[in-house]
Parts: sequence; structure tokens; C-alpha cells
Amino acid sequence: MGAALALAAGQGAASADGERFSASRIVYQEKSLYRNILVAEGDGYRCMKFGRLHARQTCIEIANPTRLVLNYTLGLLTGLYITESPRRVLVLGLGGGVLPRALRTLDGAMEIDTVELDPAVVQVAQSHFGYREDARSRAYVDDARVFVRKQRRQGSIYDLIVIDAFDKDYIPEHLLTREFLEEVKSLLSPSGAIAANTFAEGALARHEAATYQAVFGSVFNVDMDGGNRIILARRDRLPSLTSIHDAATRLDARFKPLGASSADLLPRIRPQAQATGVRVLTDQFSPSNLLLQQAK
Repeated sequence: MGAALALAAGQGAASADGERFSASRIVYQEKSLYRNILVAEGDGYRCMKFGRLHARQTCIEIANPTRLVLNYTLGLLTGLYITESPRRVLVLGLGGGVLPRALRTLDGAMEIDTVELDPAVVQVAQSHFGYREDARSRAYVDDARVFVRKQRRQGSIYDLIVIDAFDKDYIPEHLLTREFLEEVKSLLSPSGAIAANTFAEGALARHEAATYQAVFGSVFNVDMDGGNRIILARRDRLPSLTSIHDAATRLDARFKPLGASSADLLPRIRPQAQATGVRVLTDQFSPSNLLLQQAK
């Protein structure tokens, strides 16, 4: 899914989400059990929204669907800067399936499990955004936390876990607690990493930083446009910024077809300052949506 609004730099309209998208032609609409799914086209782009007043969840450039369009999807690729050659990846939140497809483009041997709560979203990703399952890339219709617990019982291990299950207007609160992040951490290989798409500012961002630090210790922020940040964490110690720079340079040629470059992404990465004076979010204290409203 994703909370991002802004188009990637140099792609399409220079403005963020809003009037241009609202004026686009609706080509598909479905009211699922969970949401009102809209697919709209305009100016060479196709985008998914969950209601007319909500942010874009997924966009593709129709003539070049491999290229990542929204800034937050480019930011999520920085997870590969801290775990450069993941063999097995878990993506929580499908949207239009652009990230699993991007990962498949980068490495055809990568095994990718993607979890999506809404079966209608999976169908729309397949029918309108080119998402395809294969022997190494599978979509599971399930609650992300339930799926994580199932994988723990099975002893599954992942090298990279991407959390992209939040909307700018709603957060599944059980996916933003210390207990959940500890469950996610238990699935990581020794050099395994997390890349989480979330919010850059406001009361929730401070509580969220405290929660990630309580589980992982030091974390990095990747400051993206449109009110988003990517949180980067590793099961074990984070690599140095020098190591991240070296990995980014090695990956530049592979990232280029996706529209990503180290020249854009590296300056956005910074250590997260220690969060103080705020409570860690837990299963017993998780007012994430109330805190999100305070950020507006």
C-alpha cells in the first residue's frame, strides 16, 4: 500500500497527489469488504486509490510499468543498501504489486512472499497493474501479523522484510507495536533487514521511532518527499554509512531501469536521533490513529 503522495522526481507532473489525479478518468471501481478501490488513468499513468479523497496507493507509467513512479517505492529500495543480496523477502502490503515486481526485476532468483489482507486488491493488482505470481513470487491473502506468526511457527527466515501496510488516513494499530516488531525481528536472518514505509513528522513519528529503537536499537531514516520516511533497521548492527555508500554504488546499474539512483537516495539517509520523552507503542498502548490525527 503506502502513505506516499508525491511522484518521483522527474516523472510526470511535478506536483504531489491532488488535482491532477482527481481529474483523471476512473477506469475501474470496486467496493470490497474493506475499502472502495478505484483505478484511474491520466497523463500516461495508472493509479490505485482507496476512495476518491485518499492518497495514491500505487501508480505505474503505462508505457514503462517497470519504472517506479511514487517516491516511497524508490525509498523502500534502500533496504537493499543494508542487506545487499537478499535471497528471501517478505513484503507486508501488496498495493498494485509494483515493489514485488521491482524486486523480481532486480533478481529473478529472489523468493518473494507478499501478504495482502484484501483479496480484491490482489485481483486488481493482477488485472490492472501487471502483478504476476510465479514459482518464486507468491501472494498470500491474510492479516500481516497472523501471517508473521504462522511463519514463526514454521521456522521461516527472511533476509529482507518490507512493511508497507499503512495509509495516510489509517494504520492497522496491531502492526505498529513493540510486540509485532519483535515478531518480525525473529524472522530475520543474522544480516537481515527491515524497510518500513511510514510518516515523517508529527506525534506518531516520535512514538514510532521510540518503538523501533526499543526493538532494534539504532535505525536509519530515509527522508522522502510527500510526508513519508523509510525506517531502516537490521536484526544485528547496522552497517556504517560508508558501507551503505559502497553498496549503493554497486547497485546503481541494476537500479537504473527502476528509476532509482544513489545520487538521489544516499543524501536522504540519516541516523534516527534517539527518541526521548515518548512512550513505546505496545499491544496494551497503541493509539496510533489518534496520534496520526495529531500530526495533521
